[in-house]
Amino acid sequence: MHAQEQVRESIDHLFRHRAGQMVSILTRKFGVANIELIEDAVQDSMIAAMKSWSYSGVPQNESAWLIQTAKNRVIDQLRRCSKSESIDNGVDLPEERSNDVRFESELTEDQVRMMFACCHPEVPADSRVALTLKIVGGFSVGEIARAYLAKDEAIAKMLTRAKQKLRTLDLEIPAGNELGFRLDSVLRVLYLMYNEGYSASEGGNLIRRDLCDEAIRLASILLDHPLTSLPKVHALTALFLFQAARISTRTDDQGNLLLLADQDRSQWDRGMLAAGLEHFRLAASGDEVTDYHVEAEIASIHGLAQDFAATDWKRIIRCYDRLLEQNFSPVAALNRVVALGEHQGPHSAAEEISKLASNYLMTSYNLYHVIRGHVSERLGNAAEARQAYQRAAELTRNESVLRFIRKKSEMLISEQ
Repeated sequence: MHAQEQVRESIDHLFRHRAGQMVSILTRKFGVANIELIEDAVQDSMIAAMKSWSYSGVPQNESAWLIQTAKNRVIDQLRRCSKSESIDNGVDLPEERSNDVRFESELTEDQVRMMFACCHPEVPADSRVALTLKIVGGFSVGEIARAYLAKDEAIAKMLTRAKQKLRTLDLEIPAGNELGFRLDSVLRVLYLMYNEGYSASEGGNLIRRDLCDEAIRLASILLDHPLTSLPKVHALTALFLFQAARISTRTDDQGNLLLLADQDRSQWDRGMLAAGLEHFRLAASGDEVTDYHVEAEIASIHGLAQDFAATDWKRIIRCYDRLLEQNFSPVAALNRVVALGEHQGPHSAAEEISKLASNYLMTSYNLYHVIRGHVSERLGNAAEARQAYQRAAELTRNESVLRFIRKKSEMLISEQ
């Protein structure tokens, strides 16, 4: 039983890490028209591994085993489809673009191609990002829905329509102006991928380091490409690195969430902070100031402050004002409330958060209720704080965050 549990954990780990890469490789080989068949084959390969590895042991090259199995499943299914349509109809199997199965050395190219294909201008803007998160990032429908603050059913329909459209498109990376048009959607994908890694929406761990590392890796690939090595890509990379420098201190030894004020800053990764500053410097060229530039500035203020008390909250508030001017975001609005509370006190924060209560996106967002509870707690309104924390707990699917919320509620009860 112990061996079977290890196999199950290994396969689950591989699925989270490799599913998107496997889909990208097989799509290059069999064409984007077969995307749904390829996704099914990748899932089937994981099921096959679960059955086989429990008895025969885990192979030396796990990824190679999985992708070869998935490849065989695709070929078998295509053959069945061609036979069912009748041999006389002239239905042929799509030819593979290569006779060999390549792995780590080519993952970069395939994933970048797939990202830009999913972000084709003929696919609706929101659908581009959702589709890329699903296919390349390996996100579940639920994870995408929470990133969009939307219902699972709405995202599922969006993905179905986007896949239908994608079948008619090629996988070539565009050039010139068209590449620039798609790049914004690709950067949004990386941003959401990193956010899910930095604060996982579900599961037992607060952080999914694999997603953070993957977003940083893919951003670095864009920086290596002469047509995508742009200031906004440097800005996004700077943001990732500033935040990644603090990852190891965001939870304690038991995986419990630690707020910024409670983190051990001596353990922050100074190398990452320095790399972030270098990318931030490179991001300053040109006239464009994107949301990534502003968010990177906020992250740099936190990362370079000697301690929590030394944080320049006034400057952070100005950054959030600019973000909200450029593009309203519930997350930015809520983070501004936190900054306002630190700079001007809980009364100002309470006044500001009350203005957000009418926004329909807020009522189903757990962070809104967490911050509302925190503000009420600081004002001494324990009953309102408990009510807010209770609602936040109902909306939370991450166990680390849920433990934090419940601890806050229990402390309020014990203080009565």
